[in-house]
Amino acid sequence: MKIKLEEIKEKYVSLGVAEKNVDYALNAVKAGTKKDFIIKNLTSDIRKVDATTANSMLDEMFTANGGEFKYENRGGYLYSTFYLIAIVALGVVTFYFSKENRSMQFKFGGALLVFIVLFFRTFIPTIRGRFRE
Repeated sequence: MKIKLEEIKEKYVSLGVAEKNVDYALNAVKAGTKKDFIIKNLTSDIRKVDATTANSMLDEMFTANGGEFKYENRGGYLYSTFYLIAIVALGVVTFYFSKENRSMQFKFGGALLVFIVLFFRTFIPTIRGRFRE
């Protein structure tokens, strides 16, 4: 049986962690914030949560939410899509100028080559699950 985030919240509120701190951690986990950043904020002078408690709470929350790097590849897909649209647009423009102006064809062809390289530099790591923003 999967533990729900609300059950984790109740557990740590009953252990003495302030509810606003647990809510902050819960919202940050749902938003996909990196664990190190959340721990830094929880253990700051203002929130004053014990580091071991914060670490175990975040481990449980990330496990229940689907993992720390659940949202990590979103940017890779976004950039890859943008590059692919640019490749198609530049390809159409390049072939349009192929009959009329050789210098323009060379310039757009160079831009097309740059976007193809950028596409593969983001798409391949994204597919492998290694794209980091």
